Amino acid sequence: MEQKNELTNSGQRFPVEQVSNTGKPTKKQVKAAVKELNPDVNSLGSRG
Repeated sequence: MEQKNELTNSGQRFPVEQVSNTGKPTKKQVKAAVKELNPDVNSLGSRG
């Protein structure tokens, strides 16, 4: 709990919205997060 308070009090903001606290993210959620962080079409996702 202390770590969470430190993050919120420091004013840090993270670009990707947290979807859930439990379980692993789905591939769709991961792709959406990567696309949000790196919208470049020539990124690793588009390489053969």
